[in-house]
Amino acid sequence: MEFSKNYGQIIIGYGLLSIGITFLMLFLQTGGIFWIILTSLTIVGAIWVIRKERQERKKYNSDNDCEF
Repeated sequence: MEFSKNYGQIIIGYGLLSIGITFLMLFLQTGGIFWIILTSLTIVGAIWVIRKERQERKKYNSDNDCEF
């Protein structure tokens, strides 16, 4: 049985999530609206990438389940 994950998407998704949290901390320290805009963009991007990877993994797993 062969199992493949797209580690690139996992790394990008969680990396974007951590960058978003960093921007949120910068917003809390400075009060700059620029940081909250970057925070929302990166967190939305991270959620999109993570969901995309999970859907691809579920699709790949369901394809393998049909072979048995």
